[in-house]
Amino acid sequence: MRWFVVFYNFNRFNRIQSSRRLNLVMSGGGVKGIAYVGMYEAAEKKGYNWGNMAGVSAGALAGAFKAAGFTAYEMWNAVGSFDFEGIQMSNKVEKVPVVSGYLRYMSRTGRSGPDSVRECLSYRGGLLESIVTFSKEGCLFDGDYLEEWVSKELARKGVRTFGDLRGGMADKFNPRGYRMRMTGVDCNRAKIVVLPDDVEFYGMDPDKFEVAKAVRISTCVPFAFKPVELKKQEGNITKVYNLVDGGVFDRFPYWLIDSSKNLTVGFKLSGGEKPKFFSVDTALNVLKSIISAVQDIGIPKDVENNIKYIGEINTTQVHYLDFGLSQEDKEYLYNAGRQTAIHLFNKLESSRIGQRKGFIPLFASIFRQRWF
Repeated sequence: MRWFVVFYNFNRFNRIQSSRRLNLVMSGGGVKGIAYVGMYEAAEKKGYNWGNMAGVSAGALAGAFKAAGFTAYEMWNAVGSFDFEGIQMSNKVEKVPVVSGYLRYMSRTGRSGPDSVRECLSYRGGLLESIVTFSKEGCLFDGDYLEEWVSKELARKGVRTFGDLRGGMADKFNPRGYRMRMTGVDCNRAKIVVLPDDVEFYGMDPDKFEVAKAVRISTCVPFAFKPVELKKQEGNITKVYNLVDGGVFDRFPYWLIDSSKNLTVGFKLSGGEKPKFFSVDTALNVLKSIISAVQDIGIPKDVENNIKYIGEINTTQVHYLDFGLSQEDKEYLYNAGRQTAIHLFNKLESSRIGQRKGFIPLFASIFRQRWF
């Protein structure tokens, strides 16, 4: 009897631990990603831990830090140490080529709005090709600083490559069992790529691919940052491929996660947002509108989105390119993520309690029929 009790308690402990482990999907959103720190803090206080994680852009950055072993407190300190002034404008916004090019197009055609942006870029030789051309001619920020900062911070936890992020749950979607994966877009092949899995195409070992480099690719917002070049040697020819933010094709990569074993939750940095209006009143708003017009243009996925619990974090007070954040802005984002996560976890727990209440009478009925 004593061994039965020990065995029962051991299994019960494993079930409890398993029930507190969730898979996680996070959307993009630029600087709004600070909200994910608040989300992680809420999860820690609730006792949740993470199985496999996936994200894009800001979600890729936040997931990389969590997969490396950062607590929410450590993440908040890292955000505090980040010199937002270090991401400086490389030119005045008015001189960013995509802005001046679009304004000329608008003046010539009399058209404006998201459709006219795509028409303008396609006129230059195709949407993705134009993204690369315009971005290389001149962009808003220097992406080197972000990559260097991520690399330095992850090194504090002994993480450099994706080989250091093994230890997740290997499954059909994540055969190598990485704790965190993210997406980018290969503009030359017009293809979304999974990082690190798909770097094999470029002749690289996924385990040896640097996490900071992957984060830089996934956060490489078109026209804000220059595309990241990956080179592939084919005989005597070196081919160059240009990769940008995965959010160009899909801002919520739920299809990277297998939800058949662990419950999956998701968070998006879009809650409370009203339909976006195309603004041309200032050069900066023109750029913001252009970037919005080329985000999430949509690629059909083979996997249905069956994530039941998705938290829409209200981040409307901050634009995703507003790197000049005040302390008040950071705290606003942090608290928005925390409150949304608390609400989602409470909803999740209420649902589970309801399921258990429904199970107890059924078990009692079966027990009575079997023994009495």
